[in-house]
Amino acid sequence: MAGITPGEQVLFYHDERLHYLRRVLEKGDFECHKGRIPWGQIIGRNYGEVVKTHMGTSFTLLSPSLADLMIGVKRRTTIAYPKDVGYMLLRASIAPGVRVAEVGSGSGALTFILARYVQPQGHVYSFERRPEFLEIAMANVARLGMEEFVTFELRDVEKQGFGVRGIDVCVVDVPEPWGIVPHAAKALVCAGRWVSLSPTTEQLQETRKALGKHGFTRFEVWEVMLREMLIRPQGARPRERMISHTAYLAFAEIAEHNHDASNAQQNIDNSPADNRLSLQDEESSL
Repeated sequence: MAGITPGEQVLFYHDERLHYLRRVLEKGDFECHKGRIPWGQIIGRNYGEVVKTHMGTSFTLLSPSLADLMIGVKRRTTIAYPKDVGYMLLRASIAPGVRVAEVGSGSGALTFILARYVQPQGHVYSFERRPEFLEIAMANVARLGMEEFVTFELRDVEKQGFGVRGIDVCVVDVPEPWGIVPHAAKALVCAGRWVSLSPTTEQLQETRKALGKHGFTRFEVWEVMLREMLIRPQGARPRERMISHTAYLAFAEIAEHNHDASNAQQNIDNSPADNRLSLQDEESSL
């Protein structure tokens, strides 16, 4: 097994409260308030080994998960949470070979995850209208080794459009996603998927109207809640705090580009009674 090398990301884990995500350097030390460890003592070791600082505090060297890497990026904006991204990837069928257009690069955290899932045949086209955010996103994606699968562009998509066609999935994380809908309708392949993240219900109403007007169907909105369980010798219980509301996830799919817009407006909603199997139906079909 190859040992840890300079440039890799390592999670120094002591317990649930004391852990650090660090990039391994060729020189210098890993430092925290519990002491320091020369990087020379980390390089060459294997994940899972235990090391100690000069003050005697032990850390296990762990390989960070994608969620760890995503949360750990340098950022000036809020990021999409792993709980939302996980469902989004499945619902939008984001997989190797898929071409994704992302509107709102932000910190590049979501861009990184998208690139990890579409590689090696797929590609992410990430658009950001603020140069300071674009710079951070590009640096984060490059630091995590995914720049080969991402094309960044400083562009106001609402005013200028995408400039690319043949997109399989459009992922939108901007305050007014409805302004992107007309351009997404032109850029997406037939039956291509729309995904947008919005913190308020008012944004959903406007987005739904725009999607219906431009030939989208199967409009759905989901909210994902995540609560950790505390498992202790004396018993188990839910943690008092949880990651509750972060964003509403809106999904839709576009029909043929010559689809009648008025008909799309009437049929955009996906009826739970008609189009989704109930739990009883699923159980009876097993």
